[in-house]
Amino acid sequence: QCRLSVEGLAVLVDSISEIIDRISNPSKKVLVLDCDNTLWGGVVGEDGLKGLVLGQDGLGQAFIDFQKECLRLSSEGVVLALASKNNEQDVWNVFENHPSMILKRENILCAKINWNEKSSNLLEMSNELGLGIDSFVFWDDNPIERSKVNAVLPEVITVEAPKHVIEWPNLIRNLSCFSSFKITLFMKL
Repeated sequence: QCRLSVEGLAVLVDSISEIIDRISNPSKKVLVLDCDNTLWGGVVGEDGLKGLVLGQDGLGQAFIDFQKECLRLSSEGVVLALASKNNEQDVWNVFENHPSMILKRENILCAKINWNEKSSNLLEMSNELGLGIDSFVFWDDNPIERSKVNAVLPEVITVEAPKHVIEWPNLIRNLSCFSSFKITLFMKL
């Protein structure tokens, strides 16, 4: 005579589990982002500034929406960082000169834009920021890069980004690893 169906019980158990996890594990503090095909569509070194898919309807709008969610996380105290295999000047050119970029250079606290392994770059960021590597979340469109980071740094949450960018804004919005409980004290006057 349970008032919940089996599916309802599963949802309840998952929700309670998520709350217990948030209570017992501190929220993540750093979101490390790739650039090419993650913050914008295309490869800046090959496509150039004008060839990037960003800001147009459809896929370009999905990248905009994803950047907006990253900016929202930043406004809530999450540190934004870049780990990109790229030429540094090309990346900063996009941040500074592409008219559709939502994220700006000043939103990025730490950046490793080079040809080194991303796991090494994440460890360097951890040292520079003075934050444990277990407080990092890594987002990259490339499954090979995700697998490498997962293998070397299992304590980093590596997001398995869906193939379709259109799903990314909702996924990042619903990541519970960044949520934290806020305690508010009320006083009676």
